[in-house]
Amino acid sequence: MTALNFIFEEEVIFIAMDTLSISTDKRTPYKFVSKIFPLPHLRGALCGTGNLDLVLDWHREIQKNIIAQSIDFFAENSTDILVKLNENYPKNATTTMYQFGYSQTLNKFRGFVFRSTNKFKLEELTFCTAHRPPVEDFNFDNFENNVDENFIKLMTMQKQLDDQKPDKAGIGGEIHRLILMKNASKLDIIHRFPDYEMQYRQMLRKLSDLK
Repeated sequence: MTALNFIFEEEVIFIAMDTLSISTDKRTPYKFVSKIFPLPHLRGALCGTGNLDLVLDWHREIQKNIIAQSIDFFAENSTDILVKLNENYPKNATTTMYQFGYSQTLNKFRGFVFRSTNKFKLEELTFCTAHRPPVEDFNFDNFENNVDENFIKLMTMQKQLDDQKPDKAGIGGEIHRLILMKNASKLDIIHRFPDYEMQYRQMLRKLSDLK
């Protein structure tokens, strides 16, 4: 579904994702979508890889039915709901959900990951720099000195590698970057890939073919 990259620290989090959603054949563009979902009332954000429909279901569930003051209670009660929501989809439609937020109990950011391959059991993240899909040759030294520029370089490499595969994750469109702080967040479009217009035309042609 996507490229997901983040810098997860005690007092700030940077998240960068692309906006391309590909068709079920994992070859052709389907549409452009937003993949980072800020949750200001939890001082946090939700994002995921894999089944976009489940990510959207979970975002709606959070907004409609979850009562919580911070990420602590919210994360600890996510597994059962995610398992239930995932019953609507084929077992081979794997999804990994990431939840970040500021803990008012611990006075620091916390991050959690829930994987369908692990029955959505809660896994707490340690402070780290992470990139999905991995790029072996990228130099992460001093990454934070110029976060946006380095995200663009990294995700350009991720896209180039993915474009060569017959079974693609699907990386393209634009790069959206979110900065999370205790009492503020900032979401920007920091890059548009060169093949954006070409992919958009492919989407429109496919839509016309369906009519």
